[in-house]
Amino acid sequence: MSESLTSIENNWLIPKEKLKGLTYTDHLFNKLDILYPGKWRNQFPTDGYLKDCKQAWGEELHERGVTMLEVKAGLDNCIKKYKDWPPNFPQFLECCRPEIDYEAAFLEAVEQMRLRGGGKDKWSHCAVYCAAVKLGNDINNFPYQSIKTRWKAAIDDSMAKIESGELPSSVPPRLEALPAPGKAHTTPKAEGLRILVEMKKVIESKVVRHG
Repeated sequence: MSESLTSIENNWLIPKEKLKGLTYTDHLFNKLDILYPGKWRNQFPTDGYLKDCKQAWGEELHERGVTMLEVKAGLDNCIKKYKDWPPNFPQFLECCRPEIDYEAAFLEAVEQMRLRGGGKDKWSHCAVYCAAVKLGNDINNFPYQSIKTRWKAAIDDSMAKIESGELPSSVPPRLEALPAPGKAHTTPKAEGLRILVEMKKVIESKVVRHG
């Protein structure tokens, strides 16, 4: 490993006060030990080997730029995929960053953008939403085969920008659209006229009393 991957520079290997002095890698190993009781800890016969494995995992996670959000998703995927035995590092990394099914993501985008109008959209990943926004109406106007190259590029670009912090990691809430000009008031015309007549009567009565 490169000497640049030291505990000083690597956030995965720096003790955290909020974790009572544990590192994020310590916390991850403890979580895996809870998810796979006995089976996880038994892979490390000595404390020295356990320490070396934590160091190696922390360095690899850091070198590959794995985020805490990806690790959370990875743990969820581990539970689904590895029910009987805990994953090794390549398997865990694959759970954190599963291969993207671009066509399934495209179909999700078409459906969820339709539901977004009513605020009922649910996205598997913010990158799918960001790619859908980038392509706009084209996802409805063209079949997947016609724009799959653009769609893949939009997904990959969104993933990269989310990882770098240029884009948010969660889908922003839908903003309520402002009413169109001339349609800001929904009070029926007849009802509005009645209210104006009543207001006029009140104003005139006050003028008479003060006159």
